[in-house]
Amino acid sequence: MEIHGYLILLILIPFSKCLTSHDRMLSFLSRNKTRIWFKNQAGPRPDNAYCSLCCLNITKNPVGKKCGRHTLCLYEKGKMGPACKGSVNVGFSEEEKAAIVDIHNTVRNLVATGTESRGSPGPQYKAANMRALEWNDELEELARRWVFQCIYGHDVCRDLEKYPVGQNIARGIGFLNDDMAYVADWYSNVNDFHRDWIYDYQLPYSDIRAQYTQLVWAETYQIGCARIVFQGPESPSVSYWEHFVCNYGPTGNIPGHPVYRVGEPCSQCPPGTGCSLDYPGLCGQEQFFNITYVKKTHRAVNIPATTPGGRGAIKAPFVLLVFMSFLTLQ
Repeated sequence: MEIHGYLILLILIPFSKCLTSHDRMLSFLSRNKTRIWFKNQAGPRPDNAYCSLCCLNITKNPVGKKCGRHTLCLYEKGKMGPACKGSVNVGFSEEEKAAIVDIHNTVRNLVATGTESRGSPGPQYKAANMRALEWNDELEELARRWVFQCIYGHDVCRDLEKYPVGQNIARGIGFLNDDMAYVADWYSNVNDFHRDWIYDYQLPYSDIRAQYTQLVWAETYQIGCARIVFQGPESPSVSYWEHFVCNYGPTGNIPGHPVYRVGEPCSQCPPGTGCSLDYPGLCGQEQFFNITYVKKTHRAVNIPATTPGGRGAIKAPFVLLVFMSFLTLQ
């Protein structure tokens, strides 16, 4: 009976204390290797909610799960990593942010409207549900925290509570690069993209053509980017490198999912969206027209369309066609 009572006491002691859920789960593990792995999955921190987020890595196969390794948990805000020798924080002006969003939406619109003739083979099919992108400050901070490490590659865990996050990365010689050129380079992978692959995404995780598919993934609707310039040791002939990172939410490149739905532009927009004024092939959330595709039976009249705020007319070659059958004067 004495031994039996001793065993009961031994079991009850750990649970009699006020433990965090992280510590409590640790008490259920016996093997040293497992305990070390679990300890490295950082426990919850009341001062940083991102430390409690787990990333499912749904773009990989097998999926896997990363907990406690979130970029916004591991790295301090505004602090450069040890690899950032001679770093220069080159932030974006509001005009630059608008330009980054614009070039993304422009190439998405090219695909959605069936204007993109390239491919292997091409042309690319029209998209019925491709959304217009908008800038997101949280995605921007997430990208900034990672580029401040001056490590060229993808971070381990960047998903947010509201959605998983995709990423495109680029680098070049510092102070000489046009960031728009990085986006154009990602998009150029359309040259080697088979148009039928959009029905069922199956590209390997490291395939360079995944840069293109993330750019035109229909359900992605937010973007945030960051850059850093620093002295890099990789090449003695290059004094400064620039790293450029864009995060996308929700992520694209999910195996087994379609890149987009094939059909007439804006014909399958999500509720609350419709054809964008600036990008008529994309589903926008604000200042849009719900364009109904009808059979032409009467004379078409081109009418310049402007918003209440005075924004310009819809740009060629896209025009708003108003079909008039008759006009009765009283």
